[in-house]
Amino acid sequence: MKHLIEKHIKSESIYKGHLLGVRKDTVKTPGGREAVRDVVEHPGAVAIVAITDDQELVFVRQFRQPVGEIVLEIPAGVPKKGEAWLDAAKRELKEETGYRAGKIRKIFQAYTTPGYSNEVLEYYLAEDLVQLKPHPDEDEYVEVDLIDLETCVDMVKNGKINDNKTIIGIMIATMADEVRGNPRLKSGE
Repeated sequence: MKHLIEKHIKSESIYKGHLLGVRKDTVKTPGGREAVRDVVEHPGAVAIVAITDDQELVFVRQFRQPVGEIVLEIPAGVPKKGEAWLDAAKRELKEETGYRAGKIRKIFQAYTTPGYSNEVLEYYLAEDLVQLKPHPDEDEYVEVDLIDLETCVDMVKNGKINDNKTIIGIMIATMADEVRGNPRLKSGE
């Protein structure tokens, strides 16, 4: 597989914002040609699949400026400097939704868009939820919604949920028993 690796020649910082950066990388392709790769630098984030005892998923609705619409999403956010990712998942769940998880654990991590970004997203399964009062960031306006798992799957099929991390979160929720190591859900049921 080494025959697929591009050799890094140089990087040039194009933009540095409060969260994101953009750089231009010059590489040598396996075929020997120079090429330019635009890279969005992202510190990484957590996404929380929170399931109530009634098999409802906890969502937030919020306006997303890049797409110009209100998006239904699972809770997510960026760890603060020096914050452990598990702690960030607990904090984001509580801040955005007002729920605290009695049990929460990392399921896996994945690149969100490796074609142009280095962002890694860690997915957490949160259960044994206790409802408290939400405390969103001062510039964050969200509404919390609970939706049963079957309806969530239908909403994905009908295009009513169109956020990738949320679609993956719903897939995790449908496999929650397998994820826990206690397979009760069977494919096709």
